[in-house]
Amino acid sequence: MDDLFGRLRYLIIDDFEQMRVSFKGMLTGFGAVDIETCACGEQGLKALSVRNYDVVICDYNLGDGKDGQQVLEEARYLGYLGHACSFFMITAESNMPMVLGALEQQPDEYMIKPINPDVLQHRLIGVLKRKRQLKPIDQALIEGDKVGAIALCDEQRDGDLKKRLYLTKLQSELCIDLERYDDASAIYRQMLKIRDFPWANFGLGKIDYFRNDLEKAEQRFRGLIEENQHYLEVYDWLALVLEACGETAEAQVLLQQAVKLSPKLVSRQRKLGELARDNGDMETAERAFLAAVRWGENSCFAKAEEYRQLADIHQKNGHYPKLLRLLADGRKRFNEHPSDQIQMLSRHARAKRHIDNDEVIDAYLHEIDQLVSEHKGVIAADDLLAAADDLFQLSRSEEAQALLGVLLCNHHDDDAWTDRVQQLMKHHGNESEADALIKESKGELKRIHGECIQLLQQGGVAQAITLLNETVDHYPANRTLTLMSISAMIDYMQEHGVDHGYHFRCRHSLNQLLLRDRRDAAADKYLHVLNQLPA
Repeated sequence: MDDLFGRLRYLIIDDFEQMRVSFKGMLTGFGAVDIETCACGEQGLKALSVRNYDVVICDYNLGDGKDGQQVLEEARYLGYLGHACSFFMITAESNMPMVLGALEQQPDEYMIKPINPDVLQHRLIGVLKRKRQLKPIDQALIEGDKVGAIALCDEQRDGDLKKRLYLTKLQSELCIDLERYDDASAIYRQMLKIRDFPWANFGLGKIDYFRNDLEKAEQRFRGLIEENQHYLEVYDWLALVLEACGETAEAQVLLQQAVKLSPKLVSRQRKLGELARDNGDMETAERAFLAAVRWGENSCFAKAEEYRQLADIHQKNGHYPKLLRLLADGRKRFNEHPSDQIQMLSRHARAKRHIDNDEVIDAYLHEIDQLVSEHKGVIAADDLLAAADDLFQLSRSEEAQALLGVLLCNHHDDDAWTDRVQQLMKHHGNESEADALIKESKGELKRIHGECIQLLQQGGVAQAITLLNETVDHYPANRTLTLMSISAMIDYMQEHGVDHGYHFRCRHSLNQLLLRDRRDAAADKYLHVLNQLPA
């Protein structure tokens, strides 16, 4: 038994020193040696970010700051917890919303205090035997090799039913990530022949949704909720289906039921607010956005969007003191996020229009201009569009068009963004200027794009790479040209051997793309290819 526990790394997260000492003593008694402790959620996440652990024992209530549910949710999202890591959620409470919220994050074990050594040891043995062989799969996923991870799931299956089920779920989810829907569907249907597993039906429902078979997806999701009203993730997917079918009122009611059962999921509260707003139910929208702001205070899933939506509601209601406090809190909350700061600043400028003079507004606009100049590579197109909307409402057409020009340069080949820019300018009476702005902003990028394609076709790879990299340095948020640059550099290295400058630049660019969108399939594919090259 000492051999099972002694080779592992443990992390205990609990705000009470007595509990940290107690858990450490129990683990030491089992033969554990490498044990670290943290007194709060923030310390726990920092530890998880710099070291890999085999077992995490985390209390649900951690005092001020992040709670255990938020630690697990954020650690999973940021990739700090591999599939081979076992996460134990510990709590002394048993109220339904808290329990459902914690279970929704799917810890490996959920244990209610008091906990004695025999119970902890029994639970640890069960989980560790199932998960200790998953490290090769973790390594494949770290390297971006989802195809290899799928193959390893097949190889790792043995007679242990729990382990087989875990690997089967993981394999099918990876197939869905790679849009291998036929493979995922075959896995789910095979499992349903063994037993009516709800997660297999849920997976089939998601595939139906991705294939746009909304009627079949709705039937599956409704059936799952009828069988188990606490299967909360299904509510979110059924709401997506209903929204796609135009049934937004029913989608709103569904999410209202879900947030009553589990109120702390920020993304669900935000979605409820958006549906209620679109349905004209401003009272429910305000409550939902307030909840998203409240529960997002210590969550990495908080967005400036809920602050902006709530600010609109306060402004329409004439609640300017509330509005200014909200925006001031938002600026503090997102002070390290330039894209979000722009939203706070443009809303602040609109609010100040009603109580201050134009000199105050000019200060906010100057700050927006500085942020765009210094951080144009990370500012989201949605935020630029929303800020431009605010500036048009302030009769600052020149400044608004400057933001839209940056947006168009970053998306020179995307007609959907061109249409949105045209619609916004038409809405504010600037339709006659839209064509000139689009031509000026996109023309140079289209010319460079075409020139690079011609160079690559004619074998001028080195010249194309130089031109692409110079352009990407100037327009770092242009995904199309960034991917073209990465592809050209990888092709060059595959033919001529590794160039360390190209290798570093590819990895940096891919990291930036995946920071913007963790599900960027093209960036994921190129990262896998890059990892096959020598460092």
